[in-house]
Amino acid sequence: MKAPVRLCVCAALAGCTDPRGRPVSPEVDLQFVSATATSPDTIVGSLYAFDADGLRDLVLTVRSSDSGFALDSTLFIAGTTELTRGLVLSLPAGRPVGSTIRVRARVTDEAGFAASDSVDLVIL
Repeated sequence: MKAPVRLCVCAALAGCTDPRGRPVSPEVDLQFVSATATSPDTIVGSLYAFDADGLRDLVLTVRSSDSGFALDSTLFIAGTTELTRGLVLSLPAGRPVGSTIRVRARVTDEAGFAASDSVDLVIL
């Protein structure tokens, strides 16, 4: 291969590699000590969220499958790149056996990308 052709091929390949990282959705992980609960009960878990560009907000929702129990909470966390929080939720009496409680954490980053994780807890 001639030198000018080799140079053009190398320049074209170098132009295709971008040293900048592409924006991605935040990382979010929601975990609980147990996948079951009783009614009433105290549910213990943890939440982890990370985004290199910075986190903007966290929305935590809790809903029962029979629509008899609901909770919404928003935490504004602008300027934070990493968040670790313990979760303690008090489940009221009267939830039917066999029903589920869905806990969902949705995190939005400063670029507007969002990610979520959810856990379904079964009432025993």
